[in-house]
Amino acid sequence: MAMQARRAVWGLALSSALLAGCVVEPQRRPPPMPTPMPMAAPAPDYGFEDLRRCRAENQQAHGAVLEAYDAASRAGRIDPGEAQQFNAMQERLRSLRMELARDGLSLQDCQRIGGAIARERAEVARMTRSDPALLRCVVDTRRAHQEVLAMFEDARRSGRINPGEAQRFNAVEGRLQGLRAELGRDGLSMPDCQRIAGAVARERDEVARMAQFDSGVGRCMADNRRAHEELYRVYDSGVRAGRIEGREAQRFQAIDRRMNELQAASRRDGLSLGECQRIGAGIARERALIDEMLR
Repeated sequence: MAMQARRAVWGLALSSALLAGCVVEPQRRPPPMPTPMPMAAPAPDYGFEDLRRCRAENQQAHGAVLEAYDAASRAGRIDPGEAQQFNAMQERLRSLRMELARDGLSLQDCQRIGGAIARERAEVARMTRSDPALLRCVVDTRRAHQEVLAMFEDARRSGRINPGEAQRFNAVEGRLQGLRAELGRDGLSMPDCQRIAGAVARERDEVARMAQFDSGVGRCMADNRRAHEELYRVYDSGVRAGRIEGREAQRFQAIDRRMNELQAASRRDGLSLGECQRIGAGIARERALIDEMLR
């Protein structure tokens, strides 16, 4: 019995020892992974943005050049000679637009194209700065101004101006000088030029009266001057209103050349009534051609 008791105790102790050796060590947790830092947003490509903006600005400027020219052409502010120059400019603008659209364009190239477009725009501005109708009015009025002075001098040399009339001419000459100064000022408008032209014409009529010209010739010359001025007014108004097409410009150049010849003939000394009437008939024929353009 005692032996059995000892064996039981020994077996119990052995079992306890075995159980103690089987205890599993608690599993260790791995250390937490560090939280990843957020990815930084890619830096903007400022070079690409500058190129995009440059392209857009150049495309807008390119269109503005064409619009400025078209508007001036419709308003009759482009001289036919300038129209031919614009053909070459239009070709250059077309080449610039193709360059602007090509792949691989650099910012430096884009800026160079922008400078070229700006130069073409400045050239169109120069073309449209002077109204051809206003320029023609100024030239005609200056010529008429000189004719008044020459008319008086011619009449004085031929003894057709008496001393009393010579005194009166001093006042006429003073007014003519004032009109010439007005004609040369900056910012002259078409109404201003037409007003000055009318005043010069009145002084011319006064000198004609002083010189005792034949009244019939004087009236004929005055009628021809009015018809001459009216022809150009009608043409300019037709161009502004879009009733005269650009292709008529060459036809008008021929009319303008003949009108200048008629005007030169009318300024000849000793003009007779018959000659004056023939000039008037020539002006009427040219006016009929302008009326045909308007139809």
